[in-house]
Amino acid sequence: MIETDRRESARRYLDAAEGWLRRVIEMKLTKQFGANYLAADEAGGCRAISKDIRRQIGGRFETDRSRFSRLIDAADLGHAITIALHPELYPGNFRDALLGAFPDGPAEARTFLSRLEEIRNKLAHGGTCSDRDHERAVCYSNDLIDSIKQHFKEQNMEREFNVPTFVRVVDNRGNEFHLTHDPNRQMHFFDLRRQGNGDLYVGDELVLEAEVDPNFTGYTLDWFTFNGDHGQGLPMRLQIGMKHVGLQFIVRLNVRSSEPWHRLHNGIDDSIELHYRVLPPT
Repeated sequence: MIETDRRESARRYLDAAEGWLRRVIEMKLTKQFGANYLAADEAGGCRAISKDIRRQIGGRFETDRSRFSRLIDAADLGHAITIALHPELYPGNFRDALLGAFPDGPAEARTFLSRLEEIRNKLAHGGTCSDRDHERAVCYSNDLIDSIKQHFKEQNMEREFNVPTFVRVVDNRGNEFHLTHDPNRQMHFFDLRRQGNGDLYVGDELVLEAEVDPNFTGYTLDWFTFNGDHGQGLPMRLQIGMKHVGLQFIVRLNVRSSEPWHRLHNGIDDSIELHYRVLPPT
């Protein structure tokens, strides 16, 4: 594997590990402290998280609102490690989720997660990704992800409707969203004209990928647009044409389990709807 391939591969694993760590933070701390657990003001937020970290995360979020769908998504890997391993937060919130990867506790977790952060920082500043860096990025990231996935699998047993749901969606326009399971939500809705890069042009290719909760298998994926396009499986690849021009271009993604019953209507268990704008040719 050449160095450019090692860098790209390591980045993918680090991105995935960071995303899963942020996901477990969002789930646990929202449940304990409410949706404003990262509030930067003194009147709210989780007081165990320093005001400085909350201000840094809030500042990143405000600087690039189109990039982050949730406040926690503006946390970098260092922020996420500090939050998850905080002595007041770790025992009751993150121990069970990290136990599979770090059975000896927070000191062990800090050692290995700090190594991931070192590799992340090196790559972010143009450093070389050695074979050893790549091996660590892959192995340590997989250990962390597998541990969190197993925890989520155990948590899923408590769901009234234990069906596959979307956990992430990304397109080739630079939009990315991490999704949190809400038993009462019937659809994930994103208006990319207002919260991202939502402008398309005739001749563009739109590519959409979505990740389903990996604890589930045996499901099918399909997609359609309100302009008559449809297909099975993901990624979705669609050439934008004249028929798509308009102020509102809607794409919907669906996941369907193999069960004889489903959480939503029309045999669907979870859906994502994305709104774009398609501009006419100049």
